[in-house]
Order: sequence, then structure tokens, then C-alpha cells
Amino acid sequence: MKRESGEAAMGTLVVKNLSFRGRHGYFDFEREFGNNFEIDLLFKTDLALAGQTDCLADTLDYAPASRVVEQVMSGESVRLIETLLARIGANLMERFPEVTFLEVRLRKLKPPIHAKCDHVEICDQWHR
Repeated sequence: MKRESGEAAMGTLVVKNLSFRGRHGYFDFEREFGNNFEIDLLFKTDLALAGQTDCLADTLDYAPASRVVEQVMSGESVRLIETLLARIGANLMERFPEVTFLEVRLRKLKPPIHAKCDHVEICDQWHR
């Protein structure tokens, strides 16, 4: 299928299972000892130019994106994973104005609940 002249070619870039240890959680012991977290990022952005030029400067560089997430995860301790999710999304949308859509999935591994549970997961989306 041929694109119309000037039509943006939206592509999807996915980063899976960024892993962090963070001192976040509702309970004091979680903020003292920390928890393990995983984050997935899904970006919608124009990938066509990079496909033609083979140049990193023409695409969304996922290394700085992962550093944005790392800064939030290693930053100020928060009680709720919803707060972490909101901060990650806001910071990524600010840092990458070329992104038209962002989905962030955040998993807290082995949450402090009585039932056996691998993780809890929340997800949110941002649009431009």
C-alpha cells in the first residue's frame, strides 16, 4: 500500500519488561526494603524516516526512554503504583513530543497480599 504524500506513517515501538527495584508501596516495610517492578512501554510514532535513513536520530531512541522510567523508579518514594504510572507517562510524553500515543503497563511483583500472586498490574494511556 502506498502512502499519500505528506501522510505520516505511524508505527509502534514496544519496550518489554524493564525491571527495577524501587522503594514504593503503601506499607512502611515496602518503602524501607523495596519491591521489584516491571514496566512495558508502547509508543505510537512515525517510524518511516528511520526506516529510510537507518539513522537513530530519525526515530524514538528507547535508551533515553528507559532512563526516564529509571529516574521515576529510583526517585521519590510513593505509596501507590498509580502515582508511579502517572509520573512515568507524564515524563515520557514531555520528553518525547513526537509520540502520538503512549501506553504504560506497570507490574508490582509479589505484592504484599495473603493470597499467592505473581504480580499486580495497572495500565494507562496518553494521547496527543
